[in-house]
Amino acid sequence: MTAYERNAPAPPQAHIYLPTANTSQSNPMDMGGCSNCRIYLLASGDAGEIDVIMKGAPNEAGPYLDEISEHAKLSGVKDSVSYVLRDTSRFLIVEAPKLQGSWTIWVVPI
Repeated sequence: MTAYERNAPAPPQAHIYLPTANTSQSNPMDMGGCSNCRIYLLASGDAGEIDVIMKGAPNEAGPYLDEISEHAKLSGVKDSVSYVLRDTSRFLIVEAPKLQGSWTIWVVPI
């Protein structure tokens, strides 16, 4: 292990959101200075269907839905999928306005 490897900062923490009918919006997720993140939508068991909207948190004056990218809103997802969201704000909020079945959403800063 080199001196650089020992002093390198750890990557930002990944965030997990388990949407339910009562919690259709996540808490703000800190991207730790990363401007990109990988989103994993993981279906559990009989998947059902989910709509996902990624928004910049307004308390950081970050970009809103139409400013983030075309992948900030996915509708009618019926199976597990992952994708990269670019040029995000410091904090992200995940909304799941339509939810059928059991899903896990991972947001991993990169």
